[in-house]
Amino acid sequence: MLRDFTNDIYFQLINSLKNFGYTFLPFIEYVSNESDLKKCAVLRHDVDRLPENALRMAGLEDRLGIKASYYFRTVKESWDEDIIRQIADMGHEIGYHYENLSLCRGNYELSIMNFELDLEKFRKIYPVKTICMHGSPLSRYDNKKLWEKYDYRDYGIIAEPYFDVDFNEVFYITDTGRSWNNWGASVRDKVIKTEVGGRRS
Repeated sequence: MLRDFTNDIYFQLINSLKNFGYTFLPFIEYVSNESDLKKCAVLRHDVDRLPENALRMAGLEDRLGIKASYYFRTVKESWDEDIIRQIADMGHEIGYHYENLSLCRGNYELSIMNFELDLEKFRKIYPVKTICMHGSPLSRYDNKKLWEKYDYRDYGIIAEPYFDVDFNEVFYITDTGRSWNNWGASVRDKVIKTEVGGRRS
């Protein structure tokens, strides 16, 4: 079976989209742009671990003349200030891949304090304006639920893709679990579309 999760195949995918007239935007530009965005691709990379791989990917995109969004966790498997700075210096967006509710075992007050400290840590390097939930598949806690009690906009956050993108209007593709759009790959890394007539649209 052909392994298609390689930089060479990714290079071909990007070039194919470019040949069909697509432009590429980091997430922050997508949510801030009021113009016609029908032929654009938003590239989001969640850096769960191995930030060195993210740096290589960012360099490839830079050579292709495109910008993407890179969401880093604050755990040791993901956090690397030097790499974050290098990726930001290429013009890519840096965001926070938060997992506070999982790390704080469901304690909401401790989670929001932890979120504030992590966001401050990020903003010493880069002016983070968007965040994206980490699925934390081994945890019983859904990190998105932190915002049932608090509002991320109170912290100068413009958008979170699981809340601020209409996936009835946007075609979403994920490689979670190293397979394309595998619905069973993760408990939480899914987008929800509204249901029309009892059927998922």
